[in-house]
Amino acid sequence: MKLLLSLILVMTIALNCCKSIRLDSNKIDYSKVQNQVGQQQCFTSSGQLPTGYSSSYLLLSFNGNYPTASGIQQSSFLESGYIDIDFVSEQLYVEFLLDNGNTKTRGSFWGFGGNSTQYVSVELNGSEYCFQQPLTYSVPTFDGLKYATDFEIGTVQCDMFESKPSDLGNSSKAYLLVDKSDCSLISGSTENINNTPSGYTLTNYYYYTPSSNPSFFQLPSICLNQPNSHKLKLKSSIQLPKVLENHPF
Repeated sequence: MKLLLSLILVMTIALNCCKSIRLDSNKIDYSKVQNQVGQQQCFTSSGQLPTGYSSSYLLLSFNGNYPTASGIQQSSFLESGYIDIDFVSEQLYVEFLLDNGNTKTRGSFWGFGGNSTQYVSVELNGSEYCFQQPLTYSVPTFDGLKYATDFEIGTVQCDMFESKPSDLGNSSKAYLLVDKSDCSLISGSTENINNTPSGYTLTNYYYYTPSSNPSFFQLPSICLNQPNSHKLKLKSSIQLPKVLENHPF
């Protein structure tokens, strides 16, 4: 109940205060584009799609659908962190703090589409470990987004896009809000559908910039050493970041 009340409170605040704070460096120039209410403004051509992006984020889930080894299941939690995606080189980086109301997990994640390998560094039982695994995430793309309608947050005019995350089959529908003035990501959400239990997620993006930072894809020394037997026994208990599991962007 404590977690639920916290989720409701933070989600209420986030819904009313979720405009991204954007960095000026490496921004796509939309200064010559006039906002057109009632029609799609962003991502109308491949030239408007970012080659990558980086952003702080806050993810709230209340009974949201998530893929597991035994099928789609529901989960409630709060996750915050930083995400960096390079669409061209198919690389992912996430620094995350996950709180499910009972335990907190802090870690870092690196994913490399080139060799289908991922690394996750977490603190377990007071010690830091890094695990190498086959890549379990697909590098997100914007290709599956479909323009839905206009939307407004406060005074910010937005394009709303929708999609169905492939990892969730037909159990969820995803939405993305994009600022019409510069096509920066503002907020993403999902809704459980097709007779699955009611549930929702909300992800807000902060300090968004439409480019990737290559320095985040350098593995730390702890991840370059071969895993020992003790680490292998702990591998099944590690927690991966949730932000990549239900948003195709």
